[in-house]
Amino acid sequence: MKISLKKMYLSPEEKHELLEVMEKHFQTFLRARSLTPYIDPATIDILSSCKVGNCFCVSTAPIYQIYGYNCHIIFELGQFDTDEKYKQYQDIGHWINQSFLIELKCILDTYITDWNQSPLGDNDYFELLRLCRNLFAHSSYQLGYKQRENYKQDYEKAFSLYKKLFGNLIKNNEELNLSITDFVIPFYEKLVELIKDSL
Repeated sequence: MKISLKKMYLSPEEKHELLEVMEKHFQTFLRARSLTPYIDPATIDILSSCKVGNCFCVSTAPIYQIYGYNCHIIFELGQFDTDEKYKQYQDIGHWINQSFLIELKCILDTYITDWNQSPLGDNDYFELLRLCRNLFAHSSYQLGYKQRENYKQDYEKAFSLYKKLFGNLIKNNEELNLSITDFVIPFYEKLVELIKDSL
């Protein structure tokens, strides 16, 4: 005999508070990413070969300017004089993206204490967030890194869901594309929409 669990919804006050906390987290994420702009390696090569100076300025990308975060950051060329230093800088942005998703799941778990009884418990978007949180928090997952053996099944599930929900973003058969404009922001906005409509 199957026991049906009664769905547990948040009160209007709790839902409002949750959405408010999520939005503050989202704005902090955008601020952090606005301070880590993408730097084209070709630009570094050109500036290094020209010997015009040892510094260059990078402006915040338009996506962050839309949200009111606009700045100009001066970098020393020496920070990018090896491939390893350049990759380390690029990894900072990827790490911030991962951290955003990890903390977002923790915020949701504070308000949704029993996912089995939540109306969003079996939703694919929230399941993808759960899987990503586990991968990023426990397996030091980064693009191109080999998955630890005991997380292989989680990764395969995450990849399958990602393909179902964001299939047009897949670069190859091994990578989750954590692009801010194509994945992180639309994914966050979909979670917010689902909470507003169904929780």
